[in-house]
Formats: sequence, structure tokens, C-alpha cells
Amino acid sequence: MKKIVQYLIGPFMLLLLASSPVTAGGYYLGFHGGLGFLPETKAKDPEGTYNFDYDAGYDGSITLGYNMGNNYPNIGNGRVEVEFNAAANDIDEAEFKVVNSAVSGSADRTSIMLNTIGEYVTQSGIIVYVLLGLGWAEISLDNVDINGEPFADDSNSQLAYQAGFGLGWKFSDHFFFDIGYRYYGTTDPEFTQEDGRNLDYEYSSHRLLAGLRLQY
Repeated sequence: MKKIVQYLIGPFMLLLLASSPVTAGGYYLGFHGGLGFLPETKAKDPEGTYNFDYDAGYDGSITLGYNMGNNYPNIGNGRVEVEFNAAANDIDEAEFKVVNSAVSGSADRTSIMLNTIGEYVTQSGIIVYVLLGLGWAEISLDNVDINGEPFADDSNSQLAYQAGFGLGWKFSDHFFFDIGYRYYGTTDPEFTQEDGRNLDYEYSSHRLLAGLRLQY
């Protein structure tokens, strides 16, 4: 079993070539929250292409994981976790070829991700980490109206992926705090508009998060 874990996790531990102070392993429960920023995205239907702009939105996660500590010296320090995530961003406006239109509604996300995290602990005790994740997401256009007219209210599930980095601090043997950035993306979802036409859509997010981890 140890060899299987090593082969699965090893390629993702990008920072573990350097030595680091001893850290204890164990299972943990984590909570993260912050802001999600969706870049301008394109959507396309039979009538043409739309560009959607978004407001900053909330982004929150619960994680269940295992800190490997020094139990796997061949691959170094790191963690593996399952992340349950929810996020939403209000749509600000839709840009067409000749006019910008007011929009109400939001782009929402729920997902489950398997993350691998490589860690390096500096001599001062700061934890530097990198993260890679793969999973499944449900992307929704929630009650989207354009100029007061119903446009789309649909959801679609897609393959999801993320990569990020950040810093952490150990408060005690059981409590850790971290901040970080993650880029989150999915394969392109497809929605059904209120008039029955298909809408091809793009989805990605820049996630800024802070979190607390309880390890036992």
C-alpha cells in the first residue's frame, strides 16, 4: 500500500527535494474561505458570441485530509486531501458586438476535488506549499436575465482542475493557518437557454483563500 501511495503522490510533490524540519503526520479537518474572481468569459449560441463580466464572489471549502509527515521519506513532506467546495459570482454585464446589456443572476460552482500538496518548512517555521488538484464540478447559470428577459437557468457537470501555492503557519501540534492562491478551471460546460438553444460556455476562477486546519 505504501508503494502505491508513493507512486500516486510523488510526481506532484514539487518542493520536496530540499530538506525540511521534522513535522508530525496525522489526519486533519480544514475550513477555507475567501474571494473568487472570474475573468471575462466567452459564451456562444447560434446567434453569436457573448462576453460576460463578473463581480467578485464568495468561495469556501471544507477539506478532509492526511498529513504524511515523515512517514514517507522517499517523497518528503506533504498532504493529500479531499476538498468540498462552493462558490458564486454575480454576473455584472453581457457584452455583445454593438452594445453592453445589464444582467442579473450568477455563475455558481460546487465541486469535489482530490488535492496533493507539497510542503517545505523553512528554518523560521513558515510552511511554503504548492498544490495540484483534480476533480468534478457542477457549474450553474442561476436565474440569469438579460435586460429583464430570462436567458438561462441551467447546470452542467464537468472535469475540474486547479493549481496553487501559498504560505502556512503552525500554531500548535493541532492547529495550522494558511493563505494562498489557486487557479481553478473546468472543461467547457454547455447549457440550455430559456428558448431551448444551446449555449457553449467557458469557466475559470482565481481563488484567494485563507484557512484553518485542525490536525489530530
